[in-house]
Amino acid sequence: MRSTIFGQALAISLLAASIAGAAQAQTAAPARDPSTLIAVLAGMGARGEMEGREAGQVRLNVVTPGGIFGAEFIGCDEAGRACRALGFSASVDKRAMTLDHLNSFNSRDILCRTVMRGDQVDVRYGLLLADSQTEGDLRDQVAVWQRCLGAFAGLANDPDAFLAAP
Repeated sequence: MRSTIFGQALAISLLAASIAGAAQAQTAAPARDPSTLIAVLAGMGARGEMEGREAGQVRLNVVTPGGIFGAEFIGCDEAGRACRALGFSASVDKRAMTLDHLNSFNSRDILCRTVMRGDQVDVRYGLLLADSQTEGDLRDQVAVWQRCLGAFAGLANDPDAFLAAP
């Protein structure tokens, strides 16, 4: 279950600032292990909570000052580690967004994807994981995801104004 993430874009900005302030050398913690993401999130003032694990997938709910989003590790070994990919997702009420708004957003942003499901809109970001990636790499990817959420908050709050901006 993914909860609505938009109370304020300000909370997202604060989390992004926390990422920028955490400019540390990369450690040897493997990015392919969900516990590494949980540690990264804890260092950013967020909390990763296990939602479930089955059939090579590990799902987390991530609780931040701005709300809750999901993280899903895919293609994991039997121990729930050595995962091949990671996807972030969040859902909001459709509000005034139309399919045309979402298609325009998707055309402008190659990394963040939006999908309409009934009265909900999902924003998603995914990445492949490799043995060479570390905790520092995950921190960078969370920063990209936070940028996605910030852009999506702009779209959700005023789709026409957001899309009219250069």
